[in-house]
Amino acid sequence: MSATIPGYRGLLRQLTRALAAPARDECVIAVVLIDFEVLSELDGVLGLATVDRLVREAARRLADVLPGSDRVGYTGRHQLACLLAGLDSEMHAVLAAHKIMRTLAAPLDLGKRRLTLSPRLGIAYAHRARHDPDELLRQASKALLRARRQREPYAAYAPEDDSNVLMLGMDLWAELGHAIEESDVYLVYQPQLCLASGRLENAEALLRWTHPQHGPVRPDTMVQLAEGTELIARLTTWVINTALRACTEFRLAGLDTGVSINFSADNLRDPELVEIVAQALDVWGVPAAKVVVELTETAVMTDNVGALDTLLCLKEMGLRISMDDFGTGYSSMARLRDLPLDEIKIDMSFIRGVTTLPHHQQIVASMINLGHSLGLRVVAEGVEDQDTCDCLRDMGCDLIQGYLIGRPARLPDFIAAMQG
Repeated sequence: MSATIPGYRGLLRQLTRALAAPARDECVIAVVLIDFEVLSELDGVLGLATVDRLVREAARRLADVLPGSDRVGYTGRHQLACLLAGLDSEMHAVLAAHKIMRTLAAPLDLGKRRLTLSPRLGIAYAHRARHDPDELLRQASKALLRARRQREPYAAYAPEDDSNVLMLGMDLWAELGHAIEESDVYLVYQPQLCLASGRLENAEALLRWTHPQHGPVRPDTMVQLAEGTELIARLTTWVINTALRACTEFRLAGLDTGVSINFSADNLRDPELVEIVAQALDVWGVPAAKVVVELTETAVMTDNVGALDTLLCLKEMGLRISMDDFGTGYSSMARLRDLPLDEIKIDMSFIRGVTTLPHHQQIVASMINLGHSLGLRVVAEGVEDQDTCDCLRDMGCDLIQGYLIGRPARLPDFIAAMQG
């Protein structure tokens, strides 16, 4: 039977003793922080008592498999820490981290159900006299933050984790939730033109946030900050509802225009995404056929099973599926055939040289032919001049997007520009 598992203060005392104990000079001590991010979402589903029981069971499992010199303790409701003493090298700490992940991979019993935890680990090393307990735990926490941001199962502390970039990321992450609540984040809309009819067909919704101190924050930075945390669901729900509300405004203004919404790989793994989309369509009264889901080529290709199931559900609802940044990832013909796509969107890096670089023109022509052979519409982004537009029309491209048609604009300005 496992010994009593200490809380944060008890673990800190044990770590202090381990750092002060005499040992050979080359001996390494490590702290491994273990975060169960999904449990915060399960509090409302299973109840706090049940979730706490799951964490206790995970702690007992670790206490049973770790050597007698190692310790397990609680550092938060959804977080554990392991003190690994007497290691021969830092690599042995990494091996121990893999053992921890294997131990926690076994399903936990919940009466009639079984639940598999998805832990994320941060590792920090101490060479005794050079570290104090608080600093070691801070380093493990910084490593855990990097693992979360990079969506890796674990990360070991490195000096660059103390960089201003990481600290900026922590600050922005803390403020992003407030920005969502206070509507400091907003959407701008960029038009897509059908070359055959000359009609405005769609508007891509693009995420924006201007931080009061740091200035404009890149959309991909916002998504990276949110991914792996509860913020991604809040941000996604806000974007979906805001974009569909804009779609109703288009119709009220006399514009028969759909809307494109960018989803991330994390969105595709959210089991509630389909329901969130269905509810938003119902609330705003937008026909599903007026909504395009845009996903990067890399996101679609790297998350095969979960992505495909979600995409099939969205497709069955009547939404259209678009592969963004086509040509920059690693699509295979087999995957293109199996995905429920309606269109591909050629990356602007190819479009910008289409009138001056023969090999770009050949590549773009091949992409358009490939898309049409698969029954897909083809969108070209980054169209900034009439010559490029004419070239794409001659190639048979279906839709274009870029500064030639219109720059991204907030909703009232977008509507006014499209009505003019």
